[in-house]
Amino acid sequence: MKPLNRREFVKATTLAGAALPYLARSGQAAPSERVRLGFIGCGGRARQMLPMFHSFRDVDIVAISDVIEPRMDQAAEIASQGDRPQKPERYVEYERVLERREVDAVVIATTQHWHGLPHIHACQAGKPIFVEKPLSHTVEEGRQMVRASNKYGVVSLMGTQQRAGPHYQRAVELIRGGRLGKVALVECWNYHNTGTRVGHAKDSEPPAGYHWDRWLGPAPLVPFNRGRLNNSWWFDYAGGMMTNWAIHHLDIILWAMNDYSPQSAVCSGGKLVVNDMADTPDTIEATWQFSNWVMHYQYRGFNNFHSVQDRPHHHGICFYGDKATLVLDRFGFQIWNDGNPKEIAERMGAVPYFDAKNPTKSEQDGRWHRLFIDCVKGIARPPLHLEESHKGTVCCHLANISYLCGGRRIQWDAPKELILGDPDAVRLLSRPRRKGYELPKV
Repeated sequence: MKPLNRREFVKATTLAGAALPYLARSGQAAPSERVRLGFIGCGGRARQMLPMFHSFRDVDIVAISDVIEPRMDQAAEIASQGDRPQKPERYVEYERVLERREVDAVVIATTQHWHGLPHIHACQAGKPIFVEKPLSHTVEEGRQMVRASNKYGVVSLMGTQQRAGPHYQRAVELIRGGRLGKVALVECWNYHNTGTRVGHAKDSEPPAGYHWDRWLGPAPLVPFNRGRLNNSWWFDYAGGMMTNWAIHHLDIILWAMNDYSPQSAVCSGGKLVVNDMADTPDTIEATWQFSNWVMHYQYRGFNNFHSVQDRPHHHGICFYGDKATLVLDRFGFQIWNDGNPKEIAERMGAVPYFDAKNPTKSEQDGRWHRLFIDCVKGIARPPLHLEESHKGTVCCHLANISYLCGGRRIQWDAPKELILGDPDAVRLLSRPRRKGYELPKV
């Protein structure tokens, strides 16, 4: 699968966006032009994406799956709304979705520890895949997912939708074109004051319609606890803010720097503020050393200080060059000249897409999802190979491995995907999986 260059990507995304008004005017698309979509996972992010895909006049939502049946009820309610009400078939087991010949493609929006199995099975079924970030739960799992996509020739696009933002594309073009000069340091950050995260719920019996053993899947068997359903904060099911949010930043940075091969990673921090049941940190300082530049991520989970005062958002990226500095977020970017650090030399705002009335959306949501549908239809090609998404996710995994190993530096052989000289860290490149949930060999 050959990645698109920037000109091809801009053309593809522009054409995808231009198709929407035409489809809206022309009413229902012809049956031969339709994409019949199955959703695997109906949690919060899935229920944000479902109306995006449903808004495309050439997409039908024909099947949904979740091991928590009330979530399927909510997803089905969303699909039943609008001027094209639909009634997707419901399945607790995602395998039933993949067995349906009329399902043309799938969206995988499960908990993070459940991305690998359905992705590989969807590849084996020959169904194109939109998989939410991060790609995988471990380095080994991600490599297997890439192998499956390559072996079966299946389009697979990870949900790092910022790549669809015109201002992100323009920023990457400027950085690669030398506008900032030599970039030796790139910093990125998240901050917010979120309260207690998951709290201290007691173990209990799962409610009716909650298939708990299946929800745990490959993870260790533990009693049901509602706090675990907020899965992003648990290493057994996710990777904390590193895989929940930092992956968006790192994806853009690696793209802009055109370098996916860190030599080492180190991550310190901890649960220094919050008191809850979960085990991922509320404070993170992570650094990746590349051959001639450094990448840094900071997470301040209980502090609202703005890293760049005139960009009052809870996230951002800063590229420090010897000619200029560029600050980038989902709302646009600004460039300061090095000769006059107080002078804003260039700026560009975000271009809203999808539905401005939806406050939960990302400013790039919709454009990336439209591109996926056009890839399924064969009128566009993915602008990146799944390999790049895997390598971006690997950076997140390496930082978490460093954290879990007490904050010591991890030496990384990127071409071989090996950790050097640290047997404890090597073991964390994969995770034990419960019997019946092993990854198939690809």
